[in-house]
Amino acid sequence: MLGRWRARRWLHDWEAVAGSLPQWAPLDGDERARAAHLVERFARRWRWEAARGFALTPEVVVTVAASAAVLGLGLDVDSWRHVRAVVVHPRAFTQTGPRSTSVAGVVADGPQRLLGHARDRQGPVMLSWAAARRDVRHPERGQHVIVHELAHKLDAADGLFDGTPEVAGRAARAEWVRICTREYRRLRRHPGHDPVLRPYAATNPSEFFAVASEVFIQRPVDLEAHHPELYEVLVGFYGQDPAARARR
Repeated sequence: MLGRWRARRWLHDWEAVAGSLPQWAPLDGDERARAAHLVERFARRWRWEAARGFALTPEVVVTVAASAAVLGLGLDVDSWRHVRAVVVHPRAFTQTGPRSTSVAGVVADGPQRLLGHARDRQGPVMLSWAAARRDVRHPERGQHVIVHELAHKLDAADGLFDGTPEVAGRAARAEWVRICTREYRRLRRHPGHDPVLRPYAATNPSEFFAVASEVFIQRPVDLEAHHPELYEVLVGFYGQDPAARARR
């Protein structure tokens, strides 16, 4: 856990950093109060590390924590129990080791350049600061590496990277599986032709959920327009309606 002095340093004038993020601007008073609580909680309780000589600054810590807070507005705090450490790299980084591919049953084992990574349920969230800063400043691109990797953590809360997080209720879970499976298979049949979900979402169900979560936060009105049922199950899981918030 962070020392009190370090948390105070990182949280000093945090509202100026969070307020500069496009994702923060549409929040109403109650949402900002909830988000503020989460920013402080994440900054204090997560272990923050810098890789390859990178220096953690208040901008880095608050940007990541505020992005997590926006995603987690409607979730129970316990949903983040498996996020314990955040490792920030200055730019893209290389990982080695076996990994799944877009071809069922095929595993690759070689160096891979990454912008983010959530290795497993207990492991750290790793992020490229260059990618994170770009994504939060340009929501029109529909990408958000912080949201993407945190979505993987939510997905793996039950021990599986299967594209199905801890959805409460049997009926809600069945609806989630039905709609997400249909949308994922549709994307697999027509990769590269979807107006809001980038082709990477067709890699596997876990990446589908992570990419859909990015668009849910970054381009919610477009996601609602093109995939209304997918949007509704995300609203149900995340406990918030960012499209309605964007239209306010």
